[in-house]
Amino acid sequence: MFKKVAILLTMGCLLAAPAFANEAAKTLIQVTGTSQKEVIPDVARMTISISSVNDNLEKAKAENTQNSNQVLAKLNAQGVSNEQIKTNTYQVEPIYSYEKDRLPKLKGYRVTNSLEIRTSIENLGILVNEVTAAGANEINSIRFETTNEADGKNEALKAAVEDALKKAEVIATTLNKKIANVTLVNESGVYYHPVMMDNRLLKTADAGAAAPNIPAGKVTIGANVQVTVVLE
Repeated sequence: MFKKVAILLTMGCLLAAPAFANEAAKTLIQVTGTSQKEVIPDVARMTISISSVNDNLEKAKAENTQNSNQVLAKLNAQGVSNEQIKTNTYQVEPIYSYEKDRLPKLKGYRVTNSLEIRTSIENLGILVNEVTAAGANEINSIRFETTNEADGKNEALKAAVEDALKKAEVIATTLNKKIANVTLVNESGVYYHPVMMDNRLLKTADAGAAAPNIPAGKVTIGANVQVTVVLE
């Protein structure tokens, strides 16, 4: 009986040995994949403010409505549809004067209407002139973007994974192994950086001058991933 059990145990060890040897031959590695590219933007987003100040609230609101309508009319005349315009904020705030040892005194009201305008890059310079001539007090910001942001991010993520697998292939070849399978993929981050123009460059815009030439630059899109693979 004991002799039979011993024989069975020996056979079990012999059968298990190849499996352990096969596992020992496998190597687990982790590689990082990155991608980054610059893309020419095809759309611009401009944020403007239309502010009106008056000692009478109703007059300040009426003046702001008039100026805002003038700006909207100019935009429509340049081919900008209402779907390309949205209101960011509409704000009414009191204006006080302050003197030492006295209570603040109400001087009037400021009404501000902030609009965001989406337009083609080619038309941007003309719109800067048109809106400032029509009553916009300030160009708050200009941002250059791509229409298909989601597609750009997906392409960057795909390129990052391909970069990681290329690195894994190099390591496998160096070790005289091959990639058996991928066990884990971790997205470390996908980023999209539109071009932001410093609004200080636009505060001195002359409504009577020729349309300014506003260079768009390039949008940066990239991704980072970590990939774990098994080599054998």
